[in-house]
Amino acid sequence: MRRFLTALAILLVVVIAGMTALILLVNPNDFRGYMVKKVEDKTGYQLKIDGDLRWHAWPQLSILAGQMTLTAPGATMPIVSAENMRLDVELLPLFSHQLSVKNVVLKGGVIQLVPDTQPKRSQGAPIAPGESQSHSKPVVQASASVWTLELEKIKITDSLLVWQRTDNDIINVRDINLTLTRTDARQAALTAKARINRDQRELSFSLDGALDLKAFPHGVNIDVTGIDYQLAGAGIPAEGIKGNSVFKLDYQSSPQSVRLFPFTATFNENQITADISASFGDVPHYSLAIKSENINLDRLFLSSDAGTSAASKAERELPSPVLSSANGIPEQPDLTFLREFDATVSVDIDNLIYKGIPVHQLALKVINQQGKATIDDLQAKLANGAINIDGLVDSTGAKTLVTLKPRVQNIALGELLKAMAYPETLTGQLTMQGTFNNSGDNILDIKQGWQGNAHINIVGARLQGLNIQQLIQQAVSRSNSSVQGKEKYDRYTEVKELVVDTVLNQGQVKITRLNGASELLTVAGTGTLNLPNKSCDMNLNIRVTQGWTGKSDIIQILQNSTIPLRIYGPWSKLNYQLNVEQVLRDQLKGKVGQAIDKWINKNQDKKETKDAQKLLEKLF
Repeated sequence: MRRFLTALAILLVVVIAGMTALILLVNPNDFRGYMVKKVEDKTGYQLKIDGDLRWHAWPQLSILAGQMTLTAPGATMPIVSAENMRLDVELLPLFSHQLSVKNVVLKGGVIQLVPDTQPKRSQGAPIAPGESQSHSKPVVQASASVWTLELEKIKITDSLLVWQRTDNDIINVRDINLTLTRTDARQAALTAKARINRDQRELSFSLDGALDLKAFPHGVNIDVTGIDYQLAGAGIPAEGIKGNSVFKLDYQSSPQSVRLFPFTATFNENQITADISASFGDVPHYSLAIKSENINLDRLFLSSDAGTSAASKAERELPSPVLSSANGIPEQPDLTFLREFDATVSVDIDNLIYKGIPVHQLALKVINQQGKATIDDLQAKLANGAINIDGLVDSTGAKTLVTLKPRVQNIALGELLKAMAYPETLTGQLTMQGTFNNSGDNILDIKQGWQGNAHINIVGARLQGLNIQQLIQQAVSRSNSSVQGKEKYDRYTEVKELVVDTVLNQGQVKITRLNGASELLTVAGTGTLNLPNKSCDMNLNIRVTQGWTGKSDIIQILQNSTIPLRIYGPWSKLNYQLNVEQVLRDQLKGKVGQAIDKWINKNQDKKETKDAQKLLEKLF
């Protein structure tokens, strides 16, 4: 045992002495020019290291460097800069004056994907055969990949990525921790963590996967075995939106295309599968196919019900996200981006819940051709009925034009009003056909910017909270004790079938025709609905045909009388205006006048006839 410890001590002394001698005899700054030249030869990028290089012996023999920058050919700004860089090197090759880098570690790095950091071909530079100005690819990219994969590991910690997509659209990815570990020739394992802040929201994620560059530069394959993410902030439920995803990414350079398949994602107990692909030619083409068995959208948005808990109320009081042109997101969507590509989108969802309403067999297909997006068919079953929508979005002109043609069959109107946050004043089975247009002023708000017309049929219509028969019969009973109405009334007016023609203009619905009938009454009229104010002003002509008791002659007069009724005010508290006395007076005048006219016709030659005519003129 003593001999073993002695041998181990001698070996340790030799190693320490050898490393000390190596550190003293080998100046790491001798490698500066070598590294700069190697990077430039293999990638074309300019590596700059500020300050002296120095050794670090424990726990890994390393070379420490100060601030470094990496600049693309012809770029005015570095694409990568870091506070410091560490190169973990192999010990034995140093004795042969060779530098073998095992790991590259960057701390506090800043990666800028902006126009000023992109490679630029100098004027007059030769173009390789087979290349064109629009599709040329610098040869240095392939060399860069070889140089990178010759390393054992690349590690980036506490870094920042600045990605400028357009002039006013910049995304900052913070706290990047990325490790790329070589597993085989031109293959590597990938782990990454980062967070993205934007519009008072934060998206954090962690990723595990594998990178395959065997076909590079002609192709790249990434196999993401797991990515966990969470979105929190303004307009998001307190528990956030969180989930995970698995997918494979396949990139081909000629023809340039990318595909994600099979893409599966979960978020707040929802799950979807998708096939996503894109080809980049003169006109890019995108394809998206989404399928899901169950999606509950109520778990992704804040509840707006008045009866929610205090916690939900606190969630709703969170500030709304700030959307401004400064960050590239306008308050209203700019659909002119549709001009830049072709696309095919299909969605199939078996069961979906939105604002408490179950939707079944939702299917959607949209085809975009450089600004003309056609909704071939949006269909779904909901509220005991079905809905189909065809439409067109045309963004090729000065203003985006949207046309929708909905067809609704036997949908429960009360549930539809509830989903739209309107009081359930009118219920029944709704059937509708219409055409609606928007000129791009306010596409998201149906109460503004939209125009159109619709033919509506409501079976079993009920006007909740107001019984028109009761209003009229009680008013008549107060004016004439010879007739009475029913002793007990329901708290609604029911019409067997209601037919309505409407015209929509900027949130105002003009009812040009309204007809309905039931066993108790008939109704006809016109009016307006104010959608933004949730109010109405309706002028109705009512004829109550049943429910009268009393003198038969008066009842017969009332059954044949059309009584005007005005209903107006907020939907939640309707007011009415009714003048029964004037109707009864008019009917009485008509009966008396008819009797006098009949008597005059029989007694035209008598003196009393002239006196009766004078009296008739005074009365009427």
